[in-house]
Amino acid sequence: MILFIYYNGNSMFHRAITMPNVKNFLENYENTGTKKNLWNAVNKFLQSLYEEATPENLDVMAKKYFREKRDHEKDILTFVKSLNGLAPLTIKLKLSNIKMFLQENDVELPEKFWKKIRRRIKGSRALTLDRVPTNEELKKLLKHTPIQGECFFRCLESSGMRIGEALNTNIEDLHLQENPSRIQIRGEITKTGNPRHVFISKEAKEALTEWLKVREEYLDAAHRKSHMYKKSVDDPRVWPFDASTAYSMWKKALHKSGLNGKDKSTNREKIHPHTLRKFFRTRLGAAGIPVDVVEALMGHEGYLTEVYRRYSIDDLRKFYLKGESALLVFTEAQEVTKLRKEVEETNQQLKTLVTGLVAENQGLKNRVSKLENTINRIEKYLETGELQLKE
Repeated sequence: MILFIYYNGNSMFHRAITMPNVKNFLENYENTGTKKNLWNAVNKFLQSLYEEATPENLDVMAKKYFREKRDHEKDILTFVKSLNGLAPLTIKLKLSNIKMFLQENDVELPEKFWKKIRRRIKGSRALTLDRVPTNEELKKLLKHTPIQGECFFRCLESSGMRIGEALNTNIEDLHLQENPSRIQIRGEITKTGNPRHVFISKEAKEALTEWLKVREEYLDAAHRKSHMYKKSVDDPRVWPFDASTAYSMWKKALHKSGLNGKDKSTNREKIHPHTLRKFFRTRLGAAGIPVDVVEALMGHEGYLTEVYRRYSIDDLRKFYLKGESALLVFTEAQEVTKLRKEVEETNQQLKTLVTGLVAENQGLKNRVSKLENTINRIEKYLETGELQLKE
């Protein structure tokens, strides 16, 4: 334990601390998403202050930071400046994470300072003017992704899952034998902490089935190529890679398909993976699926409890099947319309057939009843010699 006594320009600090460890700090939190956000914030914070800071030496740089005599308020200002161009809500989230990290290491800055910083962050919505990709654009983009990428992005656009949720989905969470195929999203990997069910389209199921055929080969190759951080061949996740790999596949596909186009004010791509959730929302909404059902499938906390109280999984399944055709990317709209018409005609034919069978069955019942009455009269005649006339 080391005692620090220093002046940061505003107040005197007397701190007796054990050297910080980022891993130990993260272990205080159970939710995978929270851990990821905290790790990213600490990483960006230290990189904004030290050129030599990397994800690999995070613990070393954290120890260095708390050994030094620092002006923490100035460090926070430097950190916020480095986040320029990110969405206001993202900046506020990272700022909140660093506040927690500092407090965990006995650095308490005045609340007045934090309020002052937050007031400088204008707005709450994303700064990038993104847009929802069209079917044709998604076709072009997906054709330039490897098998794991195509499968991953097809499942995202047809389910409404967040990227982090998908990347933490395990094989055992898949229920591909159902119609439509269902994925169980565990509470510990969701943003809200609430578990839920999502469905994927038949196109996504086909891509997922093909991916699962070669997934073990992918894991084995990744294991042999990894050196500094050895990749486990026993990774239980459906997609055994991290977010940076997913974003890299998306970015490369954008460039190869000629769909890359950045927002001039933020220098970020207008079509990014998060727009797949918007694709899901707008398409199902246009298909007439109730707003509360769509929002619940996407995992928005304000709708989950009420929707799961009102609807069963089978109800949600029926809603999804009703709107599934709107989520198909590679099946042409004309083909979908034709198939839907054929299904409706087949259903009508079946209804007519069933109605005819019911009527025929009733006729047979009447005939059998009359025959039974005749047999009863004959039997009575044989017993008594008296023939009863039909009334």
